[in-house]
Amino acid sequence: MVDYRESILGGKLTTSFRNRAMTVLTAAAVMTGAAMTLGAGNAVAGPNASFSVSGMAADGSRTITIKTGGTTAGVVKWTANGDKLTASDSKSDGYGVSGYVTANPYLIADTSGHTAPYTDTAQRDLRENRTYTFWACIGSNSAGLTCSEVYDVTS
Repeated sequence: MVDYRESILGGKLTTSFRNRAMTVLTAAAVMTGAAMTLGAGNAVAGPNASFSVSGMAADGSRTITIKTGGTTAGVVKWTANGDKLTASDSKSDGYGVSGYVTANPYLIADTSGHTAPYTDTAQRDLRENRTYTFWACIGSNSAGLTCSEVYDVTS
């Protein structure tokens, strides 16, 4: 029997492939946990939201802007200089804004349970020149959770 990994990867499961796979699996686990925390049920799709992301700055920083109903509902920002994650909820719509960075343990900034406008910050000294993944979500217990795609950032 031929191992599919041998035919695809020449018998070697490379470190970068393993790291990427672990990052994707970890991100999926955190997003699932976040959905469960917000009380997303089986048929709950989350609020209708659009996400726009800035290009990664030279220092590794990046911003995700969240819109609902055509207006800005919040912003999640990773600031590489200072290793700071900020989630800002600017719209009184009943939805909380959250941001995630895949440090170990995760950095999570979350505005859920607070009246807009509100900003939450998570900050910790991370190893320099490392790549992490970063994403934003919006939702509530009754509406569920809608999340952006996952993007790279650096410290």
